[in-house]
Amino acid sequence: MFCYDSKIKTLRDKVKDLETKESEVRDLVVEAKNNVLDIKSYVEKWLQNVDEIKKAADKIFEDATNSEMQCLFFTCPNLTTRYSLGKDATEKTAEVAKLLKKRFQNVAEPKQLVQIPYKNPGDFGDFETRISIKKEIMDALKDKDVSIIGICGMGGVGKTTMAKEIDFEAKIDKLFDEFTWAEVSQNPDVTKIQDQLASKLGLKFNDCTDKDERAERLRKRLGGDRSKSILVILDDVWEDTVLKTIGVPSAGDDKELKILLTSRDKDVCRKMRAQRIFDVDLLNEKESWELFKEKAEISDDATDVIKDTAEKIAKQCGGLPLALVIVGRALSRKEEHEWKNALVELRSSAVTNIKGVPKLYSRIELSYNYLESDEAKSLFLLCSLYPEDSDIAIEDLVRYAWGLELFRGTMTLITTRDRVKTIVGHLKSCYLLLSPEDKDHVRLHDVVRDVCLQIASKYKMSKYTGLKEWPKHDNNESYSAISLTSNELNQLPSGLEYPDLKFLEVTCNQQSLNISKEFFADMKELRVLDFTAMRIHIPSSIQLLTNLRTLCLDYCTLNTENSTFGNLKMLEVLSFRGSALDHFPEDIAELSNLRLLDLRLKHRSSYCPLPPGILMQLKKLEELYLGVVEIRDDELEQQGDIIKEISSLTNLNTFQISTNDPQFLLQILHVLCIEKLERFHIELTDLEYANENILEYYYFGRRLHIRGITYASMLSQSAINSLMWRTEHLSIEMDLNNLDDLSQQVMERKNMLDEDGFKYLNRNHPIGAFDGLQEINLNGIPKMKHLFKGVIRPPSLHNLMFLTIKGCPSLKSLFSESVASGMVNLQSLYISNCDRLKEIVSMDREQNEVTRMLEFPKLQNIILEDLRNFKSFRRGTNKTIGVLNPLFKQVTLPNLETLNIDGLGCTVTILDELRQIRSHKLRALRIANLDDVSILFDFEYTKDDAEIRIRGQLTFLQVAFLPKLVHITTMFPKGICIFKNLTYLIVERCDNLRYLFSPSMANSLVALEGVSVLQCEAIEEIIGRQEEDNTSNIEIVEEGTTSRIVFPKLRYLDLCGLDRFRLLSSQNYEFVFPSLDYLRIENCLATTKLCSRQLLSAPKLDKVWINDEQSVDISNFLDFEGSIQM
Repeated sequence: MFCYDSKIKTLRDKVKDLETKESEVRDLVVEAKNNVLDIKSYVEKWLQNVDEIKKAADKIFEDATNSEMQCLFFTCPNLTTRYSLGKDATEKTAEVAKLLKKRFQNVAEPKQLVQIPYKNPGDFGDFETRISIKKEIMDALKDKDVSIIGICGMGGVGKTTMAKEIDFEAKIDKLFDEFTWAEVSQNPDVTKIQDQLASKLGLKFNDCTDKDERAERLRKRLGGDRSKSILVILDDVWEDTVLKTIGVPSAGDDKELKILLTSRDKDVCRKMRAQRIFDVDLLNEKESWELFKEKAEISDDATDVIKDTAEKIAKQCGGLPLALVIVGRALSRKEEHEWKNALVELRSSAVTNIKGVPKLYSRIELSYNYLESDEAKSLFLLCSLYPEDSDIAIEDLVRYAWGLELFRGTMTLITTRDRVKTIVGHLKSCYLLLSPEDKDHVRLHDVVRDVCLQIASKYKMSKYTGLKEWPKHDNNESYSAISLTSNELNQLPSGLEYPDLKFLEVTCNQQSLNISKEFFADMKELRVLDFTAMRIHIPSSIQLLTNLRTLCLDYCTLNTENSTFGNLKMLEVLSFRGSALDHFPEDIAELSNLRLLDLRLKHRSSYCPLPPGILMQLKKLEELYLGVVEIRDDELEQQGDIIKEISSLTNLNTFQISTNDPQFLLQILHVLCIEKLERFHIELTDLEYANENILEYYYFGRRLHIRGITYASMLSQSAINSLMWRTEHLSIEMDLNNLDDLSQQVMERKNMLDEDGFKYLNRNHPIGAFDGLQEINLNGIPKMKHLFKGVIRPPSLHNLMFLTIKGCPSLKSLFSESVASGMVNLQSLYISNCDRLKEIVSMDREQNEVTRMLEFPKLQNIILEDLRNFKSFRRGTNKTIGVLNPLFKQVTLPNLETLNIDGLGCTVTILDELRQIRSHKLRALRIANLDDVSILFDFEYTKDDAEIRIRGQLTFLQVAFLPKLVHITTMFPKGICIFKNLTYLIVERCDNLRYLFSPSMANSLVALEGVSVLQCEAIEEIIGRQEEDNTSNIEIVEEGTTSRIVFPKLRYLDLCGLDRFRLLSSQNYEFVFPSLDYLRIENCLATTKLCSRQLLSAPKLDKVWINDEQSVDISNFLDFEGSIQM
């Protein structure tokens, strides 16, 4: 019995000890929860066990109290119960002791972050320009052969936002086992970056402060466990050495490690050997407005003044997301006067009252400050002197840089041009300069230009626009550069003092500008003078500019009768490009230091022949642009003088001439050392064409153009062949197909035609021929059978990008497979009107069958037009493998964007062609003049989602002259928006087509903005009956019910020349057109109404155009049962 009491007492004591420890642990748990930590699971389990053991102990204590039995006058123990309770107490005491032994170093750990979609306070939205590039980056992350990925773009374009969204989606998709992120910045704090990366990986540096030791530990952590995949994201990288410094191993050494980095400098990504680099572009105008409207909180009931001003301000932001967000928020809920003032400030590049803009400018200035060389900074600041939104000719920068002596060690204009192009390339890779469509120009983003002007002002460089008179300056101000653009300026005054001015540029809009005689008197340090687009007489004071090195008088009408140019002894660049001269300034012969002379004068403006003896004196001339040279019958002696003088120019490396005299040209080529010419533009053509096109190419590389039937025999001349082999842009336009028999006989008698004919380009070509060839344009060569024949060894044709062939009736194929395989840079292929052409690529002689796919990795645009005997893109045999269609068999075009198939002699099944091409970038498709196409897209045999995605990228579709076309689509897949990105649709001259869309297709056209249906005889309605098949995703409408069809973005609908067109649909559909504001119904004689028994909702439509000039009220096209919601 005494043993029983001892057991109960021991249990009571142990439980009290346990309660004390439990209290301590619970206090730790409360503290951890207050610090937003996650309680460790074994701690929670221990507390749960404590609760359970305490309940069990309390039960034993209660049973012990109740175990006494009542015996007459006193209690007596129940021995059986006590024995059982003693045994239970011993067991529970052991369990309590076990719980008491548990030791806790810590009870909690950092809380796991709940993944929610990343939404930056300046979120740029799910715009199409972002969605597509995000998908490409995600695909690159999944590619096992890609280890380093770069995201590039200018400051504020959304690189960090993109990286965070990628990080989130990669975590959701569980692409990697571990993720880590660090912000690097321009001046990286290595220790902080290492801590950021380590914290996400659970790596502890403890007291280690040595950066190298920490880097080594981080390197081992990232590359040590090959069983785990890791994604490292480094944001805002400025230096390519950052990986080694921080301790991130090269991803290429470990397939399980991938690195995603963002940078403003594409060169950094290249140096870090990124296999894929993605540009985050500016938003388009539509996306910009949507973002700006959201951030500025512009409601539908805002005043017209605010809306109009807001649209102009949004355009000033130039599609830069951060600018749109900052400016939009700053102007949110502001008054009209504040909106107007903001627009004025943004246009003047002097923003002081828009919150956040100075900070935005400082971010962009950071990119400027980080430029490594003063040369790059100076060239960048020169760009600010151009008008807003203007394209900046790189050739201008070359001539300016030479005059200002910006570069050290550039002894020739060629080396200066190379330096300028190198720096421009770097500025573009830093996104300080943009690339317009013309690759020989650059452009400044409006916001970047504002920053650039502010920086330039610190160096006394000023840009003025729209002034009516010369700007007022303090004569004590030491200006270094002035640029002025005005359509109203008519006077350049005297009395100006600019002792330090080195650059002066004035542009007018063909205004007559009166320049005072003493205008240049106090500008003796001027190095570059550029007068553009004005009618002027150059004053005599120009001779005082003794340090002038570059003089550009382009697109001017010049009175040069009493020229004093000859006194400009330091002048090295002189340009009259696009100008008209009343007299040729003969004193140019005195400019012994001249290195560049540009005489590409305005066509038909004046006849101003080059006087003899001038070129002979210009011994240092490196670049000579003769323009159009017309030798008249009374000037044959002058022809010999020009040839002789050109032969004396031993330093010449750039030469341009356009002439109609083949013998004159051959003599010039004979005295020129063709091999020494780095650049040439040589054109043999009629004078009318030459004068109209002389100004087309400001800059050129190596260009040869022969145009006209009278020059056919020139193709066999050795000098022409030498040029042909070295040229980059080759254009031969004979048009011999249009010769009548008599003319051909006359030309043959005069030996004007090559007896053998021009059968292919590579006749007797030497090694290295065609290495630099980038563009080929051949037109009207009747005897050419092949473009290239036989074997051409790489790197010949390796650089070919553009190939155009028209009107060559004898052409059977272009080149063999071995030649085609080397055309890895081909971007555009245009073949037209070649009657005998059967294939593009023929088999090599030693081949018996096609055994492998032929890929054109960069081919973006294909036009195949009027090829009546065309059978296939690539020749094959019956043994070919994987043949899916007759046209693009065994050919892959992964980057094709535009496909135009028009007038081919073979059977074409469009879906099969698209399936074979396998391009996820196809945006535009035109199908025309195919006799046997009855269904454009037959989805009966659509196999997988990949095929659907290919067609889902289409934004433009044109269908024309398909006489048997009955359906645009059939067997439309259920519940899938195949044409979700289609924006514009044109259907023309398809005379068997009775309706445009099935209901299934109509409801997939969520992006459609414009539809034109022209001259289709059988068209009766826009929406026909639902296809009667099992794949329909719209139920057939029952009598008395209404089904809705919505075109959410359709803005215009053009119906013209549709003889049988009656109404939108004969079925009972409700049409909803929330964006439609233009409807033309012209020459549709059967049309009396748009709708029958259904509601038409078109809130923006109030009239219908019946021709280009006349419109009627919309009510004229609705019957009494129909209605329209306005």
